[in-house]
Amino acid sequence: MARLKQMLRLENVSDGETVHQRCVLITGQCASFEDGEDFLSIQTLVAYSPDAFPTQNWPVSRGRFKALIVLSPGSNELSIQHHHNDEVQDSMTVTLGYIPLLQYPPLHLAIMVAKDSPLLIDCPPHKRGGFSSAHADLDSAIAKLRMTAYMWQALTAEDLRAKGLGRRSFRFDEEWAVDTLSREFLQARFDNSLETENAMRSTAKIHIIRSSKTTRELRDAQIAQQNPSAQRKNDLFDYFLDALKEAGGPFASSAYPIVAGLILDSHFSPSQDLILAHAALGCHNPDGISLGMFGSHLTYSWPRFLEEVPACLTDTRPPGDKVGNDNGECGTMWEACSIGQGAHLHEVGHAFGSPHRPGIMERGYAQDWPKNFLAKTAYCDHTKSDGVFVTEETPNDARWNLVDALSFKVQAHFRLPTDRQLPPNIRDASPTAQIQYEGDDELSVALVIECAGGIAQIQWQDIADPRPTVAEPVHLLRFTSEELESRFDRAENLRLHVLGMNGREKTVKNVWKLFSNTTFIRVPGTSMKLYKRSVYSDRIETLQENEKVWEWAQLLKEKGRDGNLTPATKIDMRVGAIWDGGVVYYQDGHKSHWGPMWNTGGREHRFGGHASQQIELPPNVEIKKIEVNRGSGYHTMDGVRMHLSNGTVAGELNARGNSNVFNLEPAANETIIGFYGKNDWGRSFDGVLEFGIITAPKNVELPMKVYELPELKNTDGGLGEVSLSVRQR
Repeated sequence: MARLKQMLRLENVSDGETVHQRCVLITGQCASFEDGEDFLSIQTLVAYSPDAFPTQNWPVSRGRFKALIVLSPGSNELSIQHHHNDEVQDSMTVTLGYIPLLQYPPLHLAIMVAKDSPLLIDCPPHKRGGFSSAHADLDSAIAKLRMTAYMWQALTAEDLRAKGLGRRSFRFDEEWAVDTLSREFLQARFDNSLETENAMRSTAKIHIIRSSKTTRELRDAQIAQQNPSAQRKNDLFDYFLDALKEAGGPFASSAYPIVAGLILDSHFSPSQDLILAHAALGCHNPDGISLGMFGSHLTYSWPRFLEEVPACLTDTRPPGDKVGNDNGECGTMWEACSIGQGAHLHEVGHAFGSPHRPGIMERGYAQDWPKNFLAKTAYCDHTKSDGVFVTEETPNDARWNLVDALSFKVQAHFRLPTDRQLPPNIRDASPTAQIQYEGDDELSVALVIECAGGIAQIQWQDIADPRPTVAEPVHLLRFTSEELESRFDRAENLRLHVLGMNGREKTVKNVWKLFSNTTFIRVPGTSMKLYKRSVYSDRIETLQENEKVWEWAQLLKEKGRDGNLTPATKIDMRVGAIWDGGVVYYQDGHKSHWGPMWNTGGREHRFGGHASQQIELPPNVEIKKIEVNRGSGYHTMDGVRMHLSNGTVAGELNARGNSNVFNLEPAANETIIGFYGKNDWGRSFDGVLEFGIITAPKNVELPMKVYELPELKNTDGGLGEVSLSVRQR
């Protein structure tokens, strides 16, 4: 790399590096000046042409710059000069190799037009200039979508590189056509000099997809997504899918194409104060067409070619009242550009399978989009804040979340030639977090975290551990209960989040409950164990993800409102056609449940049960045995009966014969101190799915720590859906 001075340097590319996308975002530093004209000029040369791409100028701010480079296949020599007040301050050359990866599937670009479309897009009067169609006709829409797509490509590749995943991005279906990525090519078209000016080249193909719907049908207010009273907000998406299927070719469902779609006939209606023929929607379909679509109502603010990118991202003029103010955040032209380009990429993210999460997939682009392409941003009308100088430390939410980036990495559209193709069992494997016994001593248990594709990151209480990392993943992690107790308070829920190198995630709401799901609970700071025994329905093993279960536990002594221990005095066992649960009453007047404490509306859960029976718990009387009728085992359980040491028996088993009645009783040297289980939640009858006893050594006083353990309390059932404020009503 030849340099006249050491001030000019690139930060994110190396001399001789080979890349695999046509548009590359480069960043770097140079000499810093406070005033005057300060810019970078970049000329791209290739061996087979005197000028591979027209010279581009990019602004410099306080010695920092960013620029987009368009490459040609093969070796590209970049000649970079730093200009200040008409003088060259510094220069350098760097060579980049570009090898397109034609063996991998592309992201397709498509514009849907109505069958009678006027082929115009919304454009404020001051944007049209002397040529009224310059930013408003179909040709300009094609140029703007192409330029925007290459910006998406460059941003994605740089973001994934910065995350340690290599410079990878999606490619486009390209064709030999008049390129529009430079205004010089536009001039060549008017001068009849396409060949001599090298304006014909391989560039992203924009498919024009004709809909069977009329402009009026597409602009029906009842399908406008931003119309609060619209009845059919998803119809536009279906219209676009139908048009793609009708077009055939690369859009055949069996080809599993992924498409970025623009609706040409979007239009802001001032009389209705509504953006018509627009919907921001994206959906991944592994068995057909995946589409991320957006309206054209903001494309007036997008750049047509590279020379317009800095201007469009710093244009502080108001768009005016003839165009729509999407989400109320388009007070300036550059904000309209950011929201339009960013929101469309957001929908493309959905097409690649990403859900809503912080970053681009959670509207992080609205104000931060220009930070990816410029060293200094402009005044923001929405936040009423001045522009900022962009450094590596500048907050920027217009980036992919690490989870998105990792999920992209294992998809064919983002593959690099050096990638090992993963078998489905590794590519799709989610991380696991399980309790395992260590050695012969059943007191020694550990939390074991595994992921076949590698573990990229773990977070405790939403704070990441320093290891593992994307750069140094591992396949297995082990944490003993003692190790975790030395770091975290057992009296508070311990949240764990595991991220695999394949983008798969595992979240454990409370790790302490995993330890409590063993056959015993170790009392923190002691060698004492509380043992657990239960009977459960077969349905526990076949529960679906959408089936909600309330996990509960309660002790026969609990802390009362005054902080002192208070004993249970009575248990009401609620049995009817099934075993609904139970209510435990304490001496100080509070109560706890065998099952849900609250219903879906946040009010106290009311158990049914026409055959319910209560049993008094006198002082110094122990519970000797619990009989449980498991019933058929495929649904909830049927009944319960309790036996006390004074001979009292109460409860309804609902038993027809004893074939499914099981006994739960303590060992000779143990006593029952509490109960635990699982119930359905949110159904018509929230019956018992599992019921168990908790035992402790006889004649041993339990430390107060036991009564503070969350896994021995009935709070939110592990659902985390009933807020504390609701529960305290």
